[in-house]
Formats: sequence, C-alpha cells, structure tokens
Amino acid sequence: MTCHFDDSGFTARVRKLARFLPDGKQPELCRLVEDVEQALDALARERADLADQNRLYAAEAVRLRDRVRRLCQQRDRLQGIFRANIQAFTTFRSALTLSRGLRSLAELPEVMVRLGHAMEVPALACLLCREDFGSDGALAHLRPARAALGAALDNLPHRDAPQSLYMGTLTALPEPAFFFGPEPWTAWPHLAGGSCCISPLADKYRPNRILGALVLADPDPSRYAPDKGTDFLEHFCEIFAGDLQHVRIHEVLTRQRESDELTGIPNRAYLTRHGPPLLAMAARKGAPLTMLFCDLDRFKAVNDTFGHAVGDAVLATVARTMADQIRAYDLLARLGGDEFVLLLPDTDPDQAVAMAERIRAAVTEAVAGLGLCGLPGLSVAIGLARYEPGQTIDSLIRQADASMYADKRNIPDT
Repeated sequence: MTCHFDDSGFTARVRKLARFLPDGKQPELCRLVEDVEQALDALARERADLADQNRLYAAEAVRLRDRVRRLCQQRDRLQGIFRANIQAFTTFRSALTLSRGLRSLAELPEVMVRLGHAMEVPALACLLCREDFGSDGALAHLRPARAALGAALDNLPHRDAPQSLYMGTLTALPEPAFFFGPEPWTAWPHLAGGSCCISPLADKYRPNRILGALVLADPDPSRYAPDKGTDFLEHFCEIFAGDLQHVRIHEVLTRQRESDELTGIPNRAYLTRHGPPLLAMAARKGAPLTMLFCDLDRFKAVNDTFGHAVGDAVLATVARTMADQIRAYDLLARLGGDEFVLLLPDTDPDQAVAMAERIRAAVTEAVAGLGLCGLPGLSVAIGLARYEPGQTIDSLIRQADASMYADKRNIPDT
C-alpha cells in the first residue's frame, strides 16, 4: 500500500497551524492528528508485513519453479522410459510372433533374418548344439558341440550365473570367432567397436542343459551394456529355446512316423500324407503324373538262403539305389516288405518306362555288388499306372500293383 502523507513532517506542520484555530478546536485537531498518526503507523506496519509477505511469495515462487523444472525433467525421463518400454514390448511381440510361427528347422535361417529386422539388430545368429540339431558343414560354427559351446559361454566375462546373459563390448570377447564365425569382421566390419549380447538357450525340460545360444551385435557400444535392462530379452530367449525344442521334437517324431526304419526312405504314412497334394497339383496343372509299383522278385529266396539280416541289407541297398535314380521332387516310399512305390510328377508313361529300365539296371548292378555267392536271380518287377484326375492314391496303387503282376509274369525263371 502507498501512503501519500509525509509521516516525518506532516504532524509537525499541522500542530503549527493549530494556533490559528478558534478556541476549543485545538484539542479536536490534536485528537485528529493522533488518529492520523496511528493510521500512518498501522499503514507502515501493514506495508512492512506486505513486503515480508511478498519476499516469502517470491522465495516460494522460486522454489515452485525449481520444483516444476525437476518435475518436468522427471516427466521427460518417465516418458522416455515409457516410450522405450513400448518400443521394447513391440519388438518383443514381433519377435515372439516370429518365434511362435516357426514350423520347421529349415525355416530357421529365414526366421533369423526377419527376427534381425524386427529387433533392429545388424548381426544376429543362432548357435545350436549339434548333438540335438545335427551338423552342417557349410555352417559348422553354428552347430558347435555342446561341450565346446558350454566352455565358450563359461569363458565370457561379467556373467553372474551359467544361464545369465553376457552384455558388453565385442572387443572383450575372449573368442569372438566362436560366436561370429572364423572371420567375423570381414562379414561385419562395422561391428568391431560395437557391443553384443550372448544368451544361452536352455533346455525347457532340463534347465541346466543348454541347447544353443542366441547372439546379437550392434555397432553402438552402449546398446548392450551391463547396466541395461534385459527382462524382455531374457523372456524371449526362454520362449525361443522352447519353440526350437518343440519344432525339433516334432520333426523327430514326424521322421519316425513317416520314415521307414530299415531303409530310411519315406513309408506308406508319408505317401498317404504327401501324395494327394501331388495328385491335386497334376490335376490343376493338367500335367502328367505316373506311378511305378516295384516288387523284388524272388526276394523270399534271399531270406531263406542267407537269413533276414542279409535280406534287410539287400532291401536297404535297393532303397538307396532307387533313391539315387529319382529327381528331387519325385516321391519314393516303401509300402512294406519288398514293395516300393515311386510317384513321378510331370512324367508321362514313356518317360516312366525309361525310369523303370534305369531302376532295373541300377538295382541289378547294386545287388551284384553285394558279392553274395549263390544269390538267387533277384530282379525288380515294375508296374506302371498313369494318373487320371479324380483318382486317389489307393486306387493308383491298386492299378500300378495290377500292372506289376503282369510284368512279374513276364520275368523268366532262373
């Protein structure tokens, strides 16, 4: 509040003027002056109080502005964490979809490429133990022995437990070539100063046993730092290992169910499952398709003369010989005993007859190569059936079987 009175000289000047007032008015003026002085004192006190209050408000405003600044910084950090979590969750969901979509180990290379794109990782590899997933000469470093992989993982620095992830720079790796191939910097020279994450893939049913390892690398040395959160990545690796194991088990069971144990070629169950699509494709394309029904003539005499062990060896040799004669898209299956079926897409009867003659010659040569003295005159009777739209696998087999018996009657006795 602003006071327009000069409180230092106002009352003095008023008192000097009091002598000009009529008698009896001077006391009244004095009282009025006292009231004014009291009002001025009150105003001065109020002004002082207001000044103090203004200083408090100013200090409080400074504190509030500082608090707002800190809250804004905290909000920005939380928003950054939230966005990062959303991005991580989106990446995790995309990676999980790819993992859950894996249906065959043959799809794994393509899935790994798509997984690298989804996770925005320049270099990504999956090492699988050869004891569980076989070996591949062209990709030997991706199919290490379990003992070698375990030793390499144990040799990584900054790992708290055998199943924990390694997060750190690539230069700190004792054996980068083990995880990235013989010449990792040739394929990925921009990664030399970057960081990587190496995660063991544990057996779902025996957690202390590893199936392989997932390896990720980035040129940014801070992307895979030891202080970074790994919850999503660890959870994905756990799911990915389980999916790989389920695919492997499914493929093993499928091979056992659809492969002939003795000869290793497909069995009748495989033919029943995969034959109809070939028939449907031939009908749709209007292309020829022919079936050959093969029966080993006089095979019973082989078992009677040399025993079933030798007979089994003869069957395995015949199966391998037939498999060597056919094309990649032909289907060879053992129906049982000494009976075999070949399904030949894009093959007319004349071409099938030529195939039958090659098979006869190859089987005769292979059996002769077994060196079994006194081996009965083993030969192959082959029946032919041309597919007509609307036929089933079973009807085609019956037709080829009938043709085979006609061919068998033409085989001379020896």
